[in-house]
Amino acid sequence: MDTRTVEDGWAYIGRLWTNGEPYLAVDSGIRHRWQGFSQDEYFDRIVALGPEETGVLIGDQMAAVVGADGVVRDDSWMEVFDSSDGTIAIVQASGEDYPHTLGAALRYAEDPAHPCTLITIHSGELAIFSAACDGTGEHSMTLLPARAGDAPTEHGKPSREPDTGLLVTARSTTYRVTARSYTELDDSSCFARWLLTPMQSDTH
Repeated sequence: MDTRTVEDGWAYIGRLWTNGEPYLAVDSGIRHRWQGFSQDEYFDRIVALGPEETGVLIGDQMAAVVGADGVVRDDSWMEVFDSSDGTIAIVQASGEDYPHTLGAALRYAEDPAHPCTLITIHSGELAIFSAACDGTGEHSMTLLPARAGDAPTEHGKPSREPDTGLLVTARSTTYRVTARSYTELDDSSCFARWLLTPMQSDTH
């Protein structure tokens, strides 16, 4: 079995650690405008958001708010996947069989009635980083290029290294972002999932 995928059509490209704070997914070209730490934008603009709110303005451009469902887990890894059609999935999962739970989360049908946010990516690169940090500078986190790799076999402990975000090559200039909050699969497994679905076929 190819451990690079937990479900057909999906490639595992990285993981993000959260201590309860959500991440932002935004055009890399404007991430310097986010000052979650140095100007308290995280506390002023993110903390009070409800679970159905998936976007926040950075200047005049929308960023997606993704991750950190405290019902699934308090402190947690969020696993990031890229599909063959360019969809990006961020999954927070809890279950005795971790790979099975991740696969079930990726298979779970999207609810068209869920609220959505549209984000635009003009730079060709999507930046995903903690909303509690600045987008760039002294109080930002290092962003690593997304790379296909082995999907984790268990949730595991946080890394001893500083937390990092991701840079993902965009497959479109527009993404539709939807969130599925705590979803129970059975008595021992649950997940939350954020989907960034490309709305155009253009590539960079």
